[in-house]
Amino acid sequence: MLSTLSPFAAAAPTLPNPSHSPPHFSPRLLSHPSYLLLDLCADRREVRLFLPQVVKHGLHREHVFQTKLVALFSRFGDLRDATLVFGSVEDKTEELYHSLLRGHAKHSSLEDAVAFFRAMRRAAVRPAVHSFTYLLKACGDRSDLRRGREIHSQLIASGFGSNVFAMTAVVNMYAKCRRIEEARRMFDRMPERDLVAWNAIVAGYAQNGMTERALEMVIRLQKDGHKPDSITLVSALPACANVGSLKIGKTVHAFAMKAGFDSLVNVSTALVDMYSKRGAIETARLVFDSMRLKNVVSWNSMIDGYGQNGDTEEALRLFKKMMADGIQATDVTIMSALYACGELGDLEEGRHVHELLTRNGFESDVSVLNALITMYSKCKRIDLAEDVFENMPVKSLVSWNAMILGYAQNDRVEDALRLFNKMQWENVKPDSFTMVSVIPALADISVLKQAKWIHGFAIRLCTDKNIYIMTALVDLYAKCGSVRIARRLFDAMEERHVTTWNAMIDGYGTHGFGKSAIDMFEQMKRSL
Repeated sequence: MLSTLSPFAAAAPTLPNPSHSPPHFSPRLLSHPSYLLLDLCADRREVRLFLPQVVKHGLHREHVFQTKLVALFSRFGDLRDATLVFGSVEDKTEELYHSLLRGHAKHSSLEDAVAFFRAMRRAAVRPAVHSFTYLLKACGDRSDLRRGREIHSQLIASGFGSNVFAMTAVVNMYAKCRRIEEARRMFDRMPERDLVAWNAIVAGYAQNGMTERALEMVIRLQKDGHKPDSITLVSALPACANVGSLKIGKTVHAFAMKAGFDSLVNVSTALVDMYSKRGAIETARLVFDSMRLKNVVSWNSMIDGYGQNGDTEEALRLFKKMMADGIQATDVTIMSALYACGELGDLEEGRHVHELLTRNGFESDVSVLNALITMYSKCKRIDLAEDVFENMPVKSLVSWNAMILGYAQNDRVEDALRLFNKMQWENVKPDSFTMVSVIPALADISVLKQAKWIHGFAIRLCTDKNIYIMTALVDLYAKCGSVRIARRLFDAMEERHVTTWNAMIDGYGTHGFGKSAIDMFEQMKRSL
């Protein structure tokens, strides 16, 4: 650590007024072997490896080396050491301030980054466009709209309201904070727009689920004289999947091939994802197999694609091939593999994946553990699911839901209800998924009093209009013998799935109302 190097540790970090004039240094220092070695550093470990040589030759007192070290430590997230070097510099330039701000924006808390930015303003550091863009990105990544607005207002006050780079960052920030209409207003006010700005608004619409408007903006950017690039395509392809248009997706694919973008990993991966989501899994696999280079996201997209399209056997085979090829699994990989194991009821392979996630350090990842609970539940090892649930350091609502559903699927109705009561005792508010898991469990015991209680609970939660909950309640009342109440609920529903009709028809048939069951079946055929 730099704290052991007295030349840097001796000085406390301060924020005096910076020098606006570049310091004088010998050009030979830029070609010094130590400087060239620092220039080649790819991580903090390499910086520390070469740092003793810099100190040994007294180069740490040279401004060009101090600037380089602040920039490197800031880039690699070593803010403590960057601050120590920064504090040792007597004649601080604005470049030093901006380098350290960039490090804070990327690696510190947003509070620390904004605090340093304010200190810079008090020290009369002249504002720079890139400083605002660093902070706006940090605000967007953390969905901190309040601080984002604050930085936006200071950007305007600093005279960058017409700067294309600054305003593109503003558009990005509002879009990531789910204020897409504000993002669009900022975009429309830009006196000029480059392709990066257009890509920002396309991505903003896509990220906020407004897929048709995202595709509309792709058309508009071409009318504005811009040619889509790989970033445009990576934003547009998910929109094609969400809007449900395979035809548009194929058109984008053709454009990518014509422009030569299909050789890029990010574009090919987006194509795999798009085809998978539209059910064209064979086409997705052709794209995947044709990729000369694949990253872990590519593998994850293909594995998940098979899982979501019902071919869990191939998903598991591809997962094993990925492991055999030495690709490091991510949390997404693990969850896809666990899903496949659960659907196949493959307990042995599920245990192997459990061991893998432990080795890879995911034993505290809540989302991964939730998937593990679901896998063990589907493999009929509810005892192992219980062990995972009870030992979780933190439980989310999804964790409770997964365990309740696991009990219900394994005919442990009393345990499902016990856990349902316990989650409320611990102030965890049930959601619609919780209710859809609990109601079928109650149907197994067919007690009308319990049916009315859970129905009242659904009303208090304001979930009694949810089609899935209402369908479950229709089925519950029918199984409790209260066919008339089931029919009243059925008639009150504004929307019905085929499952809703089936529940009502089955209720009539089970309780000897054959004619009513036939009449309802005929009515269903006319309605669906």
